[in-house]
Amino acid sequence: MLPNQFKKLGALIFPLGLIIWILTQQAIIDLSYNHSLKVIVLVVSFFSFLFGLYCSLFSREPVEDEYINSVRLKSFQISSITQMIYFLITFTLMFLLKIEPNGDGGLVIYLLSSIVLYWMMYLLIFNFTLMMNKTKLND
Repeated sequence: MLPNQFKKLGALIFPLGLIIWILTQQAIIDLSYNHSLKVIVLVVSFFSFLFGLYCSLFSREPVEDEYINSVRLKSFQISSITQMIYFLITFTLMFLLKIEPNGDGGLVIYLLSSIVLYWMMYLLIFNFTLMMNKTKLND
């Protein structure tokens, strides 16, 4: 696990990388005049998004105890179940509607979305559980 200071770094880099990546993909940030610059911006922004996400996920809490470990385990379990449901629904829809991801690029985006879904669910569930239990203890 990373030290607690990495959580702040991740909270800054994670949304910034995601926003820049999305804006570049949607051509809101227009880099069509320089293809190599566009590729560099896309790669750097995507990996900064991933680095920030992993910093947020794998940073210690200020007080790391058995309760935090149990919340982490439950968050991993719920995230795994969510990802399995995502796969079941999407594969069923692909089969019934006879659609599939477009080429290799579509498959890569589909698989990346499932990975990001897993980690985002973990992050949301973990922090939401800690926040809810913290408010219960304060009442």
